[in-house]
Amino acid sequence: METQWPLVIFTLFVCLTCGLLASMSILAIKGQGHNLQMPALVTSFASLVIGGIGAFLHLEHWERIFNGFGHITSGITQELIGCVALGIVIVIWFAMLRGDKALPKWLAIVTLIVAVGMVFATAHSYLMPARPAWGMALIAFYLGNACLLGPVALWFISVLKKDEAVEKTAIQLTFFGAIAQLVGDLIYVAACATATIASYGHYADPTQMTTAPVHVDSLLAVMTTGDGAMMFWLALVCAVLALACALVAKKKVGASKTLMIVAAIVAVATSLLFRVLIYQLGYSVFLLY
Repeated sequence: METQWPLVIFTLFVCLTCGLLASMSILAIKGQGHNLQMPALVTSFASLVIGGIGAFLHLEHWERIFNGFGHITSGITQELIGCVALGIVIVIWFAMLRGDKALPKWLAIVTLIVAVGMVFATAHSYLMPARPAWGMALIAFYLGNACLLGPVALWFISVLKKDEAVEKTAIQLTFFGAIAQLVGDLIYVAACATATIASYGHYADPTQMTTAPVHVDSLLAVMTTGDGAMMFWLALVCAVLALACALVAKKKVGASKTLMIVAAIVAVATSLLFRVLIYQLGYSVFLLY
């Protein structure tokens, strides 16, 4: 399947938005990071806008999006509902912070629920039973990705604002987020390993008609040793590097800027690499061309 870059951008920034909002909620529940809430909130809003633009760029005729809104079960409708819910939550946060009041814990809990729900809705809109690699395991991957991107963004903001208490929490969240990302990746690998493709038919690239048709027997083989191997292994290495950066940074709170930069780079890298890999593995159940 051809990589749809606008959708890669959309899902990447949705996971960043939800992960950062969830991280901010955890801080609010702990009573930390009041001075970081506004810049983190602005970052979340900007991320949501960029992701929304990516979704619109996917449509050659964006005005046709309104046709989908009439069907509550369509993925674009569910994503719109999720984006509106996130927008409402962000507006409430802005209102609370402008009043210079402590953020109520009920709002933090609601934000957590909405953020997790949006990740579920985003992943659910891409589920395709006809494509073995686009099953329920996508939900695990997107959840793990949000758990990694959000804390890394919070770590970045805490270093800029020189708030060591939040920095320490952000590093801990990044550590657990990297573990969640690796678990999500492994769940996706397991799903591909158990996926079945019909034993007849061939796949041929219409742009390379002189190349002999190839039958794909195993998505796992394509992922680990085939055309997608480089992206797959690089994505795993980047996730492990993010975990290592957070582990080392636990002992360097207040002086973790370099580790934060490396963690941010590899977190974005693993997010992009795995998303492109998912598109490369988007074979149909019947590989007839």
